[in-house]
Amino acid sequence: MSGLAGWFVDLLSRIKELETWTGDFALPSAVWLAGFFNPQSFLTAIMQSMARKNEWPLDKMTLQCDVTKKNREDFSSPPREGAYVHGLYMEGARWDTQVQTSLDSMFR
Repeated sequence: MSGLAGWFVDLLSRIKELETWTGDFALPSAVWLAGFFNPQSFLTAIMQSMARKNEWPLDKMTLQCDVTKKNREDFSSPPREGAYVHGLYMEGARWDTQVQTSLDSMFR
């Protein structure tokens, strides 16, 4: 889907995601990272929260990502640290579930 229709469907999905946040006033069990208007700010907030909690300098923080085989419905609550994210995709690469690593994309 492209053009105005695709843009509108995306906008409605973003609104639904934001309504979930504002309705519960809590971090959802899994976050649609691509649904944020500024995903980098969310990731920075996650690192900032951990830095404050552990009294670490923010400029020394790094982001660690672990890929799971779970779907967003499998998470009933957010993790104690960080966030579960869903809805990500790769361009120019693919994820190999057997070896749990990214590989070059397959030729068409």
